[in-house]
Amino acid sequence: MAKRRGNGEGSITKRKDGKWQGSILIGYDLETGRPKRKYFYGRTRKEVQEKINEVALKVQAGTYREPSKLTVAEWFTTWLNDYMKPSLRPTTWESYKYQVNGHIIPALGHLKLAQLQTAHIQRLYNEKLHGGRLDGKDGGLSPKSVRYIHTVIHSALEQAKKEGMVTINPADAVKLPKLENPEIKYLGTAEAAIFLAMAKESKHFAAFYLALNTGMRRGELLGLRWKDIDFEAGQLSVNQGLVRISGKGLVFQEPKTKLSNRVINLAPAVVQVLKEHKKKQAEYRLMAGGAYDEKGLDLVFANELGEPICPRAFTRVFERIIKKSGLDVTFHGLRHTFATIALEQGVDVKTIQETLGHHSSAFTMDVYSSVTAKMKREAADKVGTLLASLMENSR
Repeated sequence: MAKRRGNGEGSITKRKDGKWQGSILIGYDLETGRPKRKYFYGRTRKEVQEKINEVALKVQAGTYREPSKLTVAEWFTTWLNDYMKPSLRPTTWESYKYQVNGHIIPALGHLKLAQLQTAHIQRLYNEKLHGGRLDGKDGGLSPKSVRYIHTVIHSALEQAKKEGMVTINPADAVKLPKLENPEIKYLGTAEAAIFLAMAKESKHFAAFYLALNTGMRRGELLGLRWKDIDFEAGQLSVNQGLVRISGKGLVFQEPKTKLSNRVINLAPAVVQVLKEHKKKQAEYRLMAGGAYDEKGLDLVFANELGEPICPRAFTRVFERIIKKSGLDVTFHGLRHTFATIALEQGVDVKTIQETLGHHSSAFTMDVYSSVTAKMKREAADKVGTLLASLMENSR
């Protein structure tokens, strides 16, 4: 069949097997001076044309590299910046960047992309499990962390495969470590009482109290605004979170999923604590005068000038209280504490799931399986004791 050619589209033909193939000039051989062309294949003409257009832009910009010479480091850096950055949330992109620059490039970056094999990737995962931490601490990464590295590697290689840089995705055949159910640390009711008593005098008491009563994440608490709270209805809306992004500082961003954007009911005691907190904040506003909240952030939890609280500084205050209390739990453990206490008090899983912003009740049940298993045992004991007493009384 004759070649069909359009302006800037390269050369595209239909093969005898019904598939389409095309090519584009990517340069000239330095030794022979002969033109070098890159070939593309697809099920439709449009598919081939799109592949040609993508490479044509890179050739014109002088950024195109032949797959045979492209290294893993070069491709992953390009993939990270050109493909992922425009489509990911800033915090997610930062996380991907950390995996690429911290774990992947140091181990695999020197290899040619076309020469990367499953064995190379498998060796990386095995090594990370036994001693791959970047924080200087002993031991390896958790299976969950290794699987996250795999997510990044697989995604980057899948894109390379789509563009014909590699014929197969070598990450497809690796054997991933089995996920372990991590031990969930939370406060029992007695421990929660100790924590609240110790935190009573803290400037962040209202935030800690709200976290225990709602299971809200740290960023959600620090991004909460007064306009998000309806005191009359006894509800608050989670509409944004506060995060730190490298190079940008503290930034407000929308919740990651639609379910994270949610309405949470507040107990009367919580409403009262928030009202008292608002009165104290009004005192700061008077003391600071016009300097308070110049940007109009309307934050529920802010510093003395109405500015965002550094998440890490906020956590350090919490950690000092925990240490002083003789307890052992992270700030995220307050979220687990809320869920655990709610389950133990008979709150249905669907309500807990929606309050926490989980994507499904099944996920909530899976996370707190150890708690629900304990509750089932206690329920069985109660029923058994009751029936035994009935049988004893019937004699």
